[in-house]
Amino acid sequence: MKTTRRGFVGTIALGTAAGVLAGTSLINKGAKAQTRANSESGMYDNGIIQLNQNESARGPGPKTMSALHAHVSKRVGRGYSPDHVNELRQGIADNYSVTTDNVQLATGSTPLLQGSVRAFCSAEKALVTPMPTYSTSLGTARQIGAKTIEQDLDSSLAVDLNALAGAARGAGLLYLCNPNNPTGTAHGPQAVEQFVRRVMRENPATMIHIDEAYINYAQHGAMETAIPLAMEFENVFITRSFSKAHGMAGLRIGYAIAQQQTLAKIRGAWGMGDVNMLGAIAALTALEDKEHIAWEAQENAEIRDMVVGVFHEMGFEVGDSNTNHIFVNIRRPAKQFRDACLENKVLVGRDFPPLHETHCRISLGSREEMAIAVEVFKKVLA
Repeated sequence: MKTTRRGFVGTIALGTAAGVLAGTSLINKGAKAQTRANSESGMYDNGIIQLNQNESARGPGPKTMSALHAHVSKRVGRGYSPDHVNELRQGIADNYSVTTDNVQLATGSTPLLQGSVRAFCSAEKALVTPMPTYSTSLGTARQIGAKTIEQDLDSSLAVDLNALAGAARGAGLLYLCNPNNPTGTAHGPQAVEQFVRRVMRENPATMIHIDEAYINYAQHGAMETAIPLAMEFENVFITRSFSKAHGMAGLRIGYAIAQQQTLAKIRGAWGMGDVNMLGAIAALTALEDKEHIAWEAQENAEIRDMVVGVFHEMGFEVGDSNTNHIFVNIRRPAKQFRDACLENKVLVGRDFPPLHETHCRISLGSREEMAIAVEVFKKVLA
């Protein structure tokens, strides 16, 4: 029987019977899901602690896990027109007080980044991007032969909004990751609004992509969503992901919020993939579970403060992080540090040019993982 949005909450309640919240995996009954009541070390892949991909160490919340368990049935065999996808689109629209025409779902945020570059950039219309930042847009621009303009960060490792806006003349697309990956820095609402209005005033044909993948991890008061600007300006669009704070990287759910005509251009340039029914019900549950996302943010903040404090005690500078990763000036090549950590079964982030000779990105794992990892960092950096 198909479950409606109104009815699936009752189904979740049934799913919380014995065994559901006990943490048995949907795929491997011997594996345990990480919930508030059941937090494990999270080590896998031959005992290597994974601190390189910015995934959530805790995974989905208990309600989301319950929803997944409750909806694993023969119904998954009827998935060409998957249940709950329209409900998810409506849920996102309701959450941000927009319409469903303003919401574009995708299998993760990657297709949205790829599609926007293909829609708005070319050999004549450049992609303007900070460096370092999340690299999918830059990689796509290079792949299609589009012009690229790379802007250095400022002295605080934040995106230089003035430089970004100053390079907008004739550009097809400006990319702003806020908070930024890998540095973790964030710009507040006034700075972002001034940036957007300057670009729209001076270069009204240029598109602006604001990637808010890490917004749920931002420190209190550090930033706000730019969705109101996307609703005001046709040339502004926002992307979000359920892969980070919601802990659903493996389910591949992302979305964009923008005016209808802007989304149509992105969708027309590149395939968005098909969101599946389990991903949709999980995302809708996670979206409505405000208590868990607040807990996840607080848990991450406490772990972040602990790890940053360890690096400060060792005499190393750490960027002001508003994400679930930190960017540390280790005063040596990232590869050298990465290789030494891997010898101790801890895997940290890849190179991020042009700062790869001095800085390394470290994702934040669980409390148990980071207790082990900081001892490795002390050993390697001694």
